Amino acid sequence: MKNNVLWAKPGFEIDQAIQDFLAGEDIVLDGELFLFDIQSSIAHAQGLAQINILSADEYLQLEGKLNTLAELYSSGEFILDARYEDGHSAIEE
Repeated sequence: MKNNVLWAKPGFEIDQAIQDFLAGEDIVLDGELFLFDIQSSIAHAQGLAQINILSADEYLQLEGKLNTLAELYSSGEFILDARYEDGHSAIEE
């Protein structure tokens, strides 16, 4: 299995059974909230830009990528599945 979880260490192989257990029903439940999570991530980035933690360019790049992810999810091109622990991990990846 590809080590695409956020906490994976180089050279460490993640067992598929463990990943399936960790993802559990979170993926199904997070699918209902995924687009809202993307919107809240955009709002959070906007707030970080307003207090100069992110530059305007960094914010625009994040907003663009998050909007693209929302479009891909809405069209079915991006599938939220057990490769990710949950929706948040998928967004961060």
